Amino acid sequence: MRTEGKALSWRTIGLLFALIAVLVLVTVWAQAYYSKKVFYVEGIKYTQYADLGQGRLEYRAFLNRGEPIYVQTGEDVKRVVISGEVFDIRPRGVDSGQRASYEVIFPEGKTYLVKPFGDKGFLTYDEKGERVLPGFRIISGGIGQDDVSDPAQPRYDPSELVVAADAWFHVQNGSIGFFLLALGMLIYAWCGFRYEAFQRFLFHISSSNWMIVNPEPSDFYFFMCKVGGIFGMGFSLWIFFAHAL
Repeated sequence: MRTEGKALSWRTIGLLFALIAVLVLVTVWAQAYYSKKVFYVEGIKYTQYADLGQGRLEYRAFLNRGEPIYVQTGEDVKRVVISGEVFDIRPRGVDSGQRASYEVIFPEGKTYLVKPFGDKGFLTYDEKGERVLPGFRIISGGIGQDDVSDPAQPRYDPSELVVAADAWFHVQNGSIGFFLLALGMLIYAWCGFRYEAFQRFLFHISSSNWMIVNPEPSDFYFFMCKVGGIFGMGFSLWIFFAHAL
């Protein structure tokens, strides 16, 4: 009997240390991940990779899905470089209150006017003053071979280049609120699936059992706890990957 008690004690201590280690790792990861600012170009998420000095910044895509983007900051002109192509962004007056419009000059000489819209949104106009709608890309032959849905559309969305050029327009990486929700749901679902004591606790705090003397859960109740736990863990993972990242 003493040996079993000692073994159980060491097991409990080991589980506590493992839990603390996991919580520390999750906290460190979350702090590093959600403290980043990001922007999107062609639907690919970018974050700052390095400060190259003299106002030059390098941004890279998550999982290296896209080409590196280099930004040269400046008060009058900002420059974005993608795959050797240079795009100049110049502020042009102030519209809609305190937000400026921008001229985006493409390598071939075409100029697009990007005007503020809403909180941090933009509308793009070509040299004729006509709206330029963002297109989508179609993979035509493999990696690195793609086409714009409309050949008349620019290779890159000018409004995305404006956002890339100014860190003020970058947004928080992911949603820490959804992360905490997914984490809490995962812990709750795991406890409901794994621990009978937790299952009994939920049973006894249920208002449907308050008027019953010495209620006891049935085998079907324990079975449904496990089913609910599996569903809850799956749902928490969906929240994490679909909304928290």
